[in-house]
Amino acid sequence: MSDSTGNKEKIKEIHPDWYRDVFPMYYLILGSFPPHAKRWDYPFYYPNKINRFWKILAEIAKVNLTVPITSEKNAVDERFSIMQKLNTGVQNLGKTILRKGTSALDTDIEITTFQDILAILQKHPELKKILLPGYSSKNSTAQSFLKYISQTKEIEIIGSVPQTLNSGTFFQISVSGRIIDCVVLNSTSTASRISYDDVKKQFERELDS
Repeated sequence: MSDSTGNKEKIKEIHPDWYRDVFPMYYLILGSFPPHAKRWDYPFYYPNKINRFWKILAEIAKVNLTVPITSEKNAVDERFSIMQKLNTGVQNLGKTILRKGTSALDTDIEITTFQDILAILQKHPELKKILLPGYSSKNSTAQSFLKYISQTKEIEIIGSVPQTLNSGTFFQISVSGRIIDCVVLNSTSTASRISYDDVKKQFERELDS
């Protein structure tokens, strides 16, 4: 739907309850928000088969994605097994958003309330690193995470974060007396100009360290 000026109306969306806990969880990958539901191939994080996310994680875990996405439950279970093998949690930052039309661009998504990321960090004292794929727009994963931190008294940034974020930008946070590393990566979206091999190397490096 568009208004009289031709601008697409912003529609409120609520994130599905997709979260699955992983024990132990040494790594946590955060995203911003799923694409519009009409673009889902299965009901789970990074639900569009075109996105490179699960292919990259499967290769790092040295497994093959074999379940047809038409079998939605089994496709989700297969992706969760990859998370377990890599001791890696996945969650999106947005709990509710306003989206322009059906756009999947971060520039067309505004997070209005955040997920309780702090609860995940507190539940997993073994967690050592947070991966933040995507940094270009103000509503990207990295930028949104910094906004979340600014609203959360229990999380403190150690030192400072560079004003200009890039792939490889590193900073640390303190949560309940623990220090957790945070690193910015390129997006796994096929809209990114970064090659598949380069993005895979970024994830591989961080999940192996």
